[in-house]
Amino acid sequence: MKTLGIIGGMDPMATVDLMRKIILSTDAKRDQEHIHMLVDCNTEVPDRTAAIEGRGESPVKEMLKSAKLLESQGADVIVIACNTAHYFLDEFKDKVNVPIINMVDETVKYCVDSGYSEVGLLCTIGTKNTGLYQKACDKFNLKLIVPNDEEIKAIQDMIYSGVKANNFDYDTSDVKTVISNMTKRGAQAFILGCTETPIAVQMYNLEGNFIDSSQVLANKAIEAVGARLIKN
Repeated sequence: MKTLGIIGGMDPMATVDLMRKIILSTDAKRDQEHIHMLVDCNTEVPDRTAAIEGRGESPVKEMLKSAKLLESQGADVIVIACNTAHYFLDEFKDKVNVPIINMVDETVKYCVDSGYSEVGLLCTIGTKNTGLYQKACDKFNLKLIVPNDEEIKAIQDMIYSGVKANNFDYDTSDVKTVISNMTKRGAQAFILGCTETPIAVQMYNLEGNFIDSSQVLANKAIEAVGARLIKN
């Protein structure tokens, strides 16, 4: 079995969430059947949204540093535990000698394979502005419903003032309204397009038909290293 490397720290809880999903989705009966994971929880990576908006330092240097560290320690395949960070993937992937799985592309392919024709996106302002999911959906002929400016402010506030702040009492009324309104606009399901959004769903018991990008990535990582995936 191959060794998996995880570029993490964006945020740390999202890194743990990805690891947990990998472990729980691996068909293993004993320790030795689980995946050998190397994790760099690099909290020095600058904020991705701030960098995209031109008000912060680029994260590429630190992400490449993590990738090279994981490669040097024996990682055969690398994943990034952050959706927005994939905006910068093309800037450094060719400087690494092992494959890096693209979470965004894999999530969109999963939606298409699941039979959806129209999906909503729950994400940060940074992810929206990159057009990452829009480009991937265009490539795979999937219609994407993107939150408007007010809606995405509500989602982002939940992520930063709720999840990142470990605020379990955060009021998600505005986000529930966003989900309701986007459903009325035709969303058959919602891509959780930020690695904190699956955590938010659990923390605040949000209801909806959600496509967990972290779970999609976990499943692809399991298959990529040659482990057995639990079939639901």
